[in-house]
Amino acid sequence: MGAYDNESTILADVESVQDPEVCFLPEPTDGAVAFLAAVRDVPSWTKSERPDLYSGEHQLAIEVMRVDDHPKVGRVKNPTLARESEIERSIRSAFPALNPGVPVIVVASTGLPSVEDHNFTAYRYAFARIVGNHAKKVATYRQNHLGYTLAFLVHDESSAYVEAEQPSDLATSDGSKLLGRPHYWFLDADFTEIIAGSGVDFFFWHAPFKHIWYLDAFGRKAKVELPTLAVFDVAAMKNWKDQLKYDIGRLVSVEE
Repeated sequence: MGAYDNESTILADVESVQDPEVCFLPEPTDGAVAFLAAVRDVPSWTKSERPDLYSGEHQLAIEVMRVDDHPKVGRVKNPTLARESEIERSIRSAFPALNPGVPVIVVASTGLPSVEDHNFTAYRYAFARIVGNHAKKVATYRQNHLGYTLAFLVHDESSAYVEAEQPSDLATSDGSKLLGRPHYWFLDADFTEIIAGSGVDFFFWHAPFKHIWYLDAFGRKAKVELPTLAVFDVAAMKNWKDQLKYDIGRLVSVEE
């Protein structure tokens, strides 16, 4: 369970993202900007089924999904979420007066090694599987809200990743440092090609938990500026590789 099992909670989180934290791809088209403005009009949205949310006022519909980077381990499909659910149940048992409607957000550690917990292969697989499964239902979503503009909203609970200059077994979460650069997930073809073929009009990629720090030229710790929300105009992505202009920067010493 958890707060993010509620699509309206996810929408409210997206609504709270500030303009400097938003990245429009391949550019801020009028349609993408207008859709984000409508998303921020939270009271206009109503919960439904297939897709999860719609706004009659704005003639828009959104299907919400969650993605993370936890591989399946044995019979436990997601050890991190299982641990979080266990902790949440303990908290609610300890505070019986707590209203069931009050969200309890838990950040749990399984203590498992990276290969069994957070890893990029599991992240890429989960994104492809989850978005792909929803893409198969796009015709149904559109039929249920004829004439509406349709978007997918992915709430991404994965960690940030680094493209290392050399292969390494170091876990940067323990304070180790490595030479590399941030993984720009919103520009990674393994992901963007799935978005481009999803069949929706717009794609919202909400990634609030990706945080990376690097050492500047003076050895001082500084945070890498990364977007919290990427908004894709899917129709405009046809030739998007030619339109994108970005500087991925030089290799830097980073820590997660």
